[in-house]
Amino acid sequence: MKGRGYAWILVAAALTGVRLLSQSAQPSTQPAAQTLTLRIIVTTSADEANRLVDRIHKGEDFAALARSESIDASASAGGLMGRLDLASLVPNVRQALAGIGPGQISPVVQIPTGFAVFQVVNDEAPAYSNPFSAASIAASAAVGSVKYVPDIGGLSEAEAVLRDFPKPAGWNQDPRAICQARQDSLSIGVQTFDTFFSPEAERVRRGRPPFELMQANLGLAQLLAYQGQMGRAIENYEKAYQLAASSVQAAVPQVEEMLGVAYLHRAAMDNGVFRSPGDLCLIPLRPALSYPKTADSEKAIQHFLKYLDGKPDELEVRWLLNLAYMTIGKYPDGVPAAYRIPPTAFRSAEDIGRFRDVAPEAGLNVFSTAGGVIVDDLAGTGRFDVVTSSFYSCGPVRYFGNNGDGTFTERTAAAGLAGQVGGLNIVQTDYNNDGCKDILVMRGGWEVPQRRSLLRNNCNGTFTDVTAASGLASPATSSQTAVWTDINNDGLLDLFVGNEDTHAQLFLNKGDGRFEEISHQAGVDRSSFAKGVTAGDFDNDGFADLYVSNYDGTNFLYRNNHNNTFTEKTLAAGVPGPGRGFATWFFDYDNDGWPDLFMSSYFLSVDESARTYLGLPHNAATLKLYRNNGNGTFKDVTKAVGLDKVFMPMGANFGDIDNDGFLDIYLGMGSPSYAALLPHVLLRNKEGQSFVDVTASSGTGELHKGHGVAFADLDNDGDEDIVAEIGGATPGDSHAMRVFENPGNGNDWISLRLVGVKSNRAAIGTRIKLTLEDDKGATRAIYRTVGSGGSFGASPLEQHIGLGKAARIADIEIWWPASNTRQHFAGVDKNQVIEIAEFGSGYQKVERKPIRLGGAKRAQ
Repeated sequence: MKGRGYAWILVAAALTGVRLLSQSAQPSTQPAAQTLTLRIIVTTSADEANRLVDRIHKGEDFAALARSESIDASASAGGLMGRLDLASLVPNVRQALAGIGPGQISPVVQIPTGFAVFQVVNDEAPAYSNPFSAASIAASAAVGSVKYVPDIGGLSEAEAVLRDFPKPAGWNQDPRAICQARQDSLSIGVQTFDTFFSPEAERVRRGRPPFELMQANLGLAQLLAYQGQMGRAIENYEKAYQLAASSVQAAVPQVEEMLGVAYLHRAAMDNGVFRSPGDLCLIPLRPALSYPKTADSEKAIQHFLKYLDGKPDELEVRWLLNLAYMTIGKYPDGVPAAYRIPPTAFRSAEDIGRFRDVAPEAGLNVFSTAGGVIVDDLAGTGRFDVVTSSFYSCGPVRYFGNNGDGTFTERTAAAGLAGQVGGLNIVQTDYNNDGCKDILVMRGGWEVPQRRSLLRNNCNGTFTDVTAASGLASPATSSQTAVWTDINNDGLLDLFVGNEDTHAQLFLNKGDGRFEEISHQAGVDRSSFAKGVTAGDFDNDGFADLYVSNYDGTNFLYRNNHNNTFTEKTLAAGVPGPGRGFATWFFDYDNDGWPDLFMSSYFLSVDESARTYLGLPHNAATLKLYRNNGNGTFKDVTKAVGLDKVFMPMGANFGDIDNDGFLDIYLGMGSPSYAALLPHVLLRNKEGQSFVDVTASSGTGELHKGHGVAFADLDNDGDEDIVAEIGGATPGDSHAMRVFENPGNGNDWISLRLVGVKSNRAAIGTRIKLTLEDDKGATRAIYRTVGSGGSFGASPLEQHIGLGKAARIADIEIWWPASNTRQHFAGVDKNQVIEIAEFGSGYQKVERKPIRLGGAKRAQ
């Protein structure tokens, strides 16, 4: 940013992903509206930009070059800015775009952030916007009339200043250097604005039009909100509002909403809701509950009501208004009837008992931004430990050891993890087959490329960063999703990584601690904006197949050819996905022995999710569930099972909350915007026939941002609890972790801890079939595959399996694909944990006594 001054943010507000306002917010003196859908590439020099123009004219793809070469915040989305009003652009850009048609590119244009070239996108073609660009608030040809949530909270601004900030060579290979760059760029970004608004710059400000001054106030407010400085942020939101009211009338509604959201966010902060949420974050909020201090909530209500006076049909602001009334204890009766969302919209059709958050008593005192979570036995004690990560570049990876008495103690420093910071997602593995679970940290998702970390478990309570030695460090990529699987059944776990800025990567485990990338020769090196990857044997041939869930279009299903190569079968198999995909997994939801495929859709739209609650038609694609037909194809059963819903899930996983043998789903909602307030959703699987929302009755509807999710029996009482890493994408949206303790259900269960011998030691990919017999001789089967569950959150590799009631285990069958051997065990008692080793003729019981989560603290 050196030498560029404040001007970069003013132009970026009109050109790049920093834009906050819809195009209707322009002064009335602007020319008549004409809109184009644009892509942009920004470089640091005119020569570099002209070289890219030559490459485009020679046939290279504009979007691919934007991802690899552009320094703009829109690079991760292929430079896509969405549809823009030409009247909103600065004159030299308008001139450069004059006469440019679909598919054509502009001359090189100098802008304050560098040298830009634009491409006009054919509006008839699918166009997926950068999710963190407020330009995506505008209409998009690909998704009709989806209304996107406004970007309130400053992530776009923070990413822009980080991209523009001068960084030393190799900075993204060191997590601590990444942290330092983040801190320094934020500091300079705020200083730039402070200088612009200083008394010394009054003469400069006097020459700027009101619209730019309004945008500058919003830019500073956003950077302050990013850091959680909501007092100062609101001051600048208010100044922007005054400028809008006096000179930019068209901008008033959107700034009105921004102010309402800012006040509502500060209300939660000042009432301690993010640090000590209790039931104050659970939707629907119980009538007897309200924030102790309500002044800011009441201000939020005033702004939302003013907004609705002019736009009474805006469902997003109606939704936020109802939430604000909940915080002051006046929902539903206090909400004006015209805007009221009825309590029936939240009601559960079934009651499975109320879960209780026990994280504070258990010592899991995590307060963090978005991040991943691992629950597994990492210390070899037979007990489940907990590890979390943080999206914020300076947020630590934290390790909590299980004390065996219902409490946890942080052991981050003792485990040698103090230098590990950042990382939106984490997953466990045993890549070297030493019997100790290792950790992979993924970084750079939604951001600039950053190095991942492979942390080797030393089997003595410590970890060593072996990323560079393993060959996984370079090049740095933007990723938050990866899956460990043995693609060739050699007993070594390989690694498949989904990236956002480059092609997917498949790393073959060489067995000596090193990995070899074989993506191209394996046929899986397609480039996409990948948000989820999973592995599963969909054709039951004993070899793991791969699936990629993409934010920017059709997903990819790769069938394993048994020779370290794969064939893409997406359309032939009938699993294209929702167009904007996120979390995904294989699981056998109906227990027919064939792995089915689930994926979430991800539209940054409170409006669309509110439509789900109110039973209104959708403009966006819903969740997707594909039932395996058993012949290499799938059937879309989304609507048939009641999953034709639009939420905003990031973290997601599956488990069996009621021990009936059918796998249920928990979705953690959220986006970077402080306006994206949607309760998490718990969906109960009803015997493989349908899914029913039991969120309200279970008390698991956390309102704030959800990320890593794991199902695990933390208290050894035979049912799975839900561990959820809560927190948004900015430090100002940090939140306490949730551990929802299962109230119990009385059904039987068994847990299987498998140990590979010829197969990988962690038994990942091993198949389990339980045959149950009731007292009348009727049988049914339950199927599981060893893995950590969904693509955002990691459950234990030990498989917890509900059995229902009054049935005996007639047979346990274990199929080890690497050795293609099967073991059978009959007469195994229920309600216990057992360990089975590959090729063994028997099993061992694992002693594990029930404990009370929270231990002595809770007993008090």
